Amino acid sequence: MKKVIIFGGTTEGRQLAESLASAGVGSVYCAATEYGKQQIEQSDFIQPRIGRMDWQEMAKLFREVNPDAIVDATHPFAEVVKTEIENALFDYGDVPFFRVTRDEEDIDYSNCIFFDNAKDCADALANTTGTIFLTTGSKELEVFCQNESLKERIIARVIPSEESLKICADSGLKGKQIIAMQGPFSAGMNLAMLRECDAKIMVLKEGGKSSGEAARIIAANKANVKCYVIKRPEEKIKGYSPYMVREKLFEELGIKLEEPYSDITPDIKIHVTLAGFGMGFGSVTEEVKSAMAEADYIFGAPRMLFGVETDSKKYPYYLAKDILPKLDELAENITVGTKKALVLFSGDTGFYSGTTKLKKALEEKGTYKVNVLPGISSISALAAKVGETWQDSKLVSTHGIDEDIWIPQLIDFVSHNEKVFALTSGAKDIRLIGEILQNLEGDGARRFVIYIGTNLYADEKISKLTTDKCANYNEDGLSTVLIRNNKVEPKPLAPGLSDDEFIRDKVPMSKEEIRALSICKLKVTENAICFDIGSGSGSVAVEMARLDSSVRVYAVELKDEACALTQTNIDKFNLKNVKLIRGTAPEALEGLPAPTNVFIGGSGGRLDEILKTLQAFNTPIRVVINAVTIETVSEIMNVIKRYDLQDVDITQVTVSKSKHVGEYNILQGQNPVFIVAFSL
Repeated sequence: MKKVIIFGGTTEGRQLAESLASAGVGSVYCAATEYGKQQIEQSDFIQPRIGRMDWQEMAKLFREVNPDAIVDATHPFAEVVKTEIENALFDYGDVPFFRVTRDEEDIDYSNCIFFDNAKDCADALANTTGTIFLTTGSKELEVFCQNESLKERIIARVIPSEESLKICADSGLKGKQIIAMQGPFSAGMNLAMLRECDAKIMVLKEGGKSSGEAARIIAANKANVKCYVIKRPEEKIKGYSPYMVREKLFEELGIKLEEPYSDITPDIKIHVTLAGFGMGFGSVTEEVKSAMAEADYIFGAPRMLFGVETDSKKYPYYLAKDILPKLDELAENITVGTKKALVLFSGDTGFYSGTTKLKKALEEKGTYKVNVLPGISSISALAAKVGETWQDSKLVSTHGIDEDIWIPQLIDFVSHNEKVFALTSGAKDIRLIGEILQNLEGDGARRFVIYIGTNLYADEKISKLTTDKCANYNEDGLSTVLIRNNKVEPKPLAPGLSDDEFIRDKVPMSKEEIRALSICKLKVTENAICFDIGSGSGSVAVEMARLDSSVRVYAVELKDEACALTQTNIDKFNLKNVKLIRGTAPEALEGLPAPTNVFIGGSGGRLDEILKTLQAFNTPIRVVINAVTIETVSEIMNVIKRYDLQDVDITQVTVSKSKHVGEYNILQGQNPVFIVAFSL
């Protein structure tokens, strides 16, 4: 098996070892400390070797392993180790060798002073005042602690290893002067630490990408803290970027390079975070607060921006059409480094939020890196405040949603579920919900209990109301509603209303067995758009609409008596997803949306014209026709031949129903019906 020796202890070294392991190539991964080993994933292909080595020990390791290649991926400031590696290579002999050099960051260095080494930096610090936030690690700590007055002003951030903490103690630092934490640190976290320490100067190394250099300088610029930067030593041997080293190494080993490192990204000038603002400042998560602290630009509704105390530029936009042009303008003017933009959305990003539309638009542009942070929704907040769960509930929104969509959905949900949460725009929506619930209660029985949370986490009010009180609700503010149904009606999962449940009069009606079979042949799905042409009593339209609240039905009927009866049955079953269209098909179909399913119970002898009109919608349509007369059957057969329909399903159904006569039950036959189904 091929084997590579990697001198690591860095992000680049770890990524390279793991990349080789995924390609089935073994590596001896050398790290100076146990801490460096902890960062590498466990693998049968990775053999960690911990401890510092001089050049003779390295040369001995080379002879023991006999590697196919050697890689130096040590820290840019590990000058001693690099020299030892070079000496060991000279002693060992000829072997492919690659040195990793970090890409330089494109950063605004206008607030930085550069020094050739740690001693020069320490000498300059001696002539300053104020707290010094030292982020160079523990290796050069002794240099900065030689001056007693300078030492007292230092807050040192080091990795949480025994060795680092011992160096801090040996250098004379007290516990309150030490921050032992493992990175990486975001700009927001760096900013918080600078402010907590009341730092006046930050000291760091010019470490390049993956060192956190950019995040530190961005934070310092925001906090108006001066940066003292120790320059990166000049490389004696030509090095390559992490990706180039991986490419050259894989080529040397004869391995096909399939994917670049996951952190290699296009030239992106703005990182955009889409964040849930919850219901206001009282409910904003710490994660979102951190994003606020490090953002260069913040977008959101004015009520959200009011009170955001950061130095970022703020724009009162919350719609994609307003945000995108502004982001493009900002990106065009960025000449150095990358910036961070934060877009705030009320509630949670995954619940009726503008996040979805904006995220898609940003990703389609391909010039922005997009991240999403969730928020606390008013649904979960109201559930907690009234002691309910919401995982077993239905959710609906009236906010910015057409009434033709949310009202049928609400009626369906509250009729067949114990709990329904509704996100509303305010008192007007709540009053309408109250009227709907009153109508569903009908006989005055108290089926529903309504909880309303208004202005949650602000000047909040929680109310528990009956339907009549809900219908007269007048509290101003954004409100979320929980509706509890104490008498849930199980929802039928198939057509099956009895003929006796319809108001019939003298208008012809498809009998229940024929109706059920015809609708099954129609194969109606969620979000279907259905036509019932020649609706008669409206029984088929009602049955289709009751399948699911997302189904929209257009009942087309010419005769006044039949129109009145159709509307009566629509109202009886409290259906808001059925619309009566008065007129003759096909003319009455003009202006309607393209259907997915069409039932033809009566064509008035114009079947050919109706099918031509349906075909003109230029979309797949499932059609079912009922025929009772021989003449209609003949017309259907001619049309089938004319349109060359291939998937025609013709069923002739004869139904007999029992009738009680004296002490006996006899079967009474009904007219035979032809059910013809096909797809256009």
